Amino acid sequence: MKGWHMYSKIQAMKEQGFSIRQVSKIIRVSRNTIKKYWEMKPEEYAERYTAINRMTALMAYEQTVIKWLETYPCMTASQVRDWLEEKYQLDAVDRTVRRFVAKIRERYGITRNMEAKREYEAVEELPKGYQLQLDFGEKTARYAHTSRYIKLYFAVFTLTYSRNKWGIFRERPFLSTDLIEALYGCFDYFGGMPKQLVYDQDSIIVVSENGGDIIHTQAFTTFLAEVKIEIRCCRKSDPETKGLIEASVKFVKGNFMENRLYTGIDAWNHAFEEWLARVSKRKHGTTKRRPAEMFSEEQEYLLPLYGKAPVNIEEDMDRVVRRDNTVWYKSNRYSVPFGTYNKSKEVFLSVDGNKLHIITRAGDTLATHEINEEKGRLIKQEGHGQNKGERNKKLCEKAILILGEEFREYLEMICERKPRYVKDQLEIVLTACETYSREKVLAAMRYCQSLELYSANDLRDAAGATGVERAQAPPGQLPINDERCHIAVEKRALSAYADVAAGKAAGQ
Repeated sequence: MKGWHMYSKIQAMKEQGFSIRQVSKIIRVSRNTIKKYWEMKPEEYAERYTAINRMTALMAYEQTVIKWLETYPCMTASQVRDWLEEKYQLDAVDRTVRRFVAKIRERYGITRNMEAKREYEAVEELPKGYQLQLDFGEKTARYAHTSRYIKLYFAVFTLTYSRNKWGIFRERPFLSTDLIEALYGCFDYFGGMPKQLVYDQDSIIVVSENGGDIIHTQAFTTFLAEVKIEIRCCRKSDPETKGLIEASVKFVKGNFMENRLYTGIDAWNHAFEEWLARVSKRKHGTTKRRPAEMFSEEQEYLLPLYGKAPVNIEEDMDRVVRRDNTVWYKSNRYSVPFGTYNKSKEVFLSVDGNKLHIITRAGDTLATHEINEEKGRLIKQEGHGQNKGERNKKLCEKAILILGEEFREYLEMICERKPRYVKDQLEIVLTACETYSREKVLAAMRYCQSLELYSANDLRDAAGATGVERAQAPPGQLPINDERCHIAVEKRALSAYADVAAGKAAGQ
């Protein structure tokens, strides 16, 4: 017996005064089924019957969905709905698709690994056109026809009132100039800009929180002066402040990016724009309204854009100084003075014609280079390397300060003759002074000077071979006798040692 016919018959017999048990015997349906329809109103049954019909329509795609879920076990019901809409233009309701996917998972034992969900604090709804939240995300995608993967980076923007979204992908991390271009693109897409912009403490936006007095990057500071928009920078480790955009980033990763094959950045961004258009027409889980409809109400409250997007944004960029005291620009390394890495790790780049200026945050110019059009080159200015002569001089002066002026001439000669090992040589001299007395090392130095032995090892050996006993002789070792140091040793020809090695007695 079909559903509607059975429901009508049950209701008719109920009006005639039949009991549930009598109806069950007459139409041969279980009493539980009769009870289910007994108090149900016609409107309730109509809504239920519509849902059953929708589920029946989805059954035609059951094998397709099973294949998707088996290939991508982590696939969500929301993404299943999006793929059905994208590939088959099937318009389905979220709740119906969730039930459909849940039944398939239960029937075929297809489980899904669930990640721990973060908790967010509910915040009051903001007025129309008031706030825009932005955030960044990254996720790997697999190439369509190979097993290789690529990491993609994206920026996503969400209007707080309507939940309408816009975003863009890149194959490399975003720079300050990329973000500014994306912001102008977002304002152009929405047809205006909101009163307030909310963002995280990302390095391409914020240099330092500075106790509440936010210091922005140079490029972003210029942008703010141009567009005159109110800003709100979230505190570190405070996702609740921008929970809406956090959810948007997660939604883009899980619904758009998950299991999608990569064929190129242009095709990817085009598919992303189509996806944004589709999701804007679906009812939002919180507002229970379609973002596209709410945006049509919100758009008139957006402010006109004060600034004008430049054709080519001026290349004022922030950079991090590398450990080798160089800065990357267009696949080349440009040098900065030695020691910049330790003093100022973050600098700005400014391009003026064919000149590249590297500037500190205080506004001082560290270096100016001619831009090299080749790739993979090191462009280094004379004087940007380590001044080893100055370093050696400082080490030598430090040793003289400890040992005294009497050692100056000898130590300066060591530094001159062994410039690559000055630090090692001076450490040996200082260790010798700790092991032996200063007077003993001073006497050894005069001896070495007379023989022109300008080596810390010779000085140390001479100090150990003088007539004065060691200040700290190792346990079990006898002090050296001064008289033995001047015993003449007989010199033999090398042939004598060769005869000994051959087993001949000396003198034969």
